Amino acid sequence: MSTQVRERVSRIETRSKKITRMPLGLTVGEMIASLLAIAILAWLVVAYFASLRPQQEKLRSLEAELAEQQRSIIGAATSSGGDQQSPSDQARDALESLETFKTGHLKHFSSGRIELIKEINALAKKNNVALTSGIDMAANVVNSPDAEKLGGKKDKNAGATRKKADQILNAFPSVNFRFTVLGQYANLRAFINEIEHEKQFLVINSINLTNQEGKASSRRSRGESVSGIMLTIEMSAFFQPM
Repeated sequence: MSTQVRERVSRIETRSKKITRMPLGLTVGEMIASLLAIAILAWLVVAYFASLRPQQEKLRSLEAELAEQQRSIIGAATSSGGDQQSPSDQARDALESLETFKTGHLKHFSSGRIELIKEINALAKKNNVALTSGIDMAANVVNSPDAEKLGGKKDKNAGATRKKADQILNAFPSVNFRFTVLGQYANLRAFINEIEHEKQFLVINSINLTNQEGKASSRRSRGESVSGIMLTIEMSAFFQPM
């Protein structure tokens, strides 16, 4: 009995000696856990630097692009500064441009009004639309003898409330036109398009479309009723200063 107890004690002592002989005084389980922790830490470090590299490359690319744009801006500023015109040259070019506009797009006030009326009638005939009203005109001309004939009025206080764009346009004499034509939709579109491309400078202020149903007004006109679309146009034409 005592012999068996001694053998067991000797075995336990032998095992304890083996356990104490592990490096750093760790058990086998602790050693395995430490190795796993080191492996996980190494994997995290590698993953961090692997994900950081694309961001660094992207940053370097953006910095290079920014530097290129800055060089382009500096080069453009330098080249434009060398070609910049003097104030006298800019004033001369502005006057030449204004003179070209006046002679190329603005007609004389007296003759231009008559030519524009003839052109409206010609375009109506060309596009198969009929003028159903007269061409009403109202001139906006300061100190012009024709202004009173066309119903134009001079308002001394109007200039204080006008916008800057209106002041620029009012530097030129203008006439407001209003008339109505009747026709089919396709013909009216062609009519408006040709008016907008008129060589004389004009601005269409408003248009109004109304459907017109054909009605017989007398026994003779039965079966001859006219239907279509009524188009009312209000526009302003500008002329050379008087």
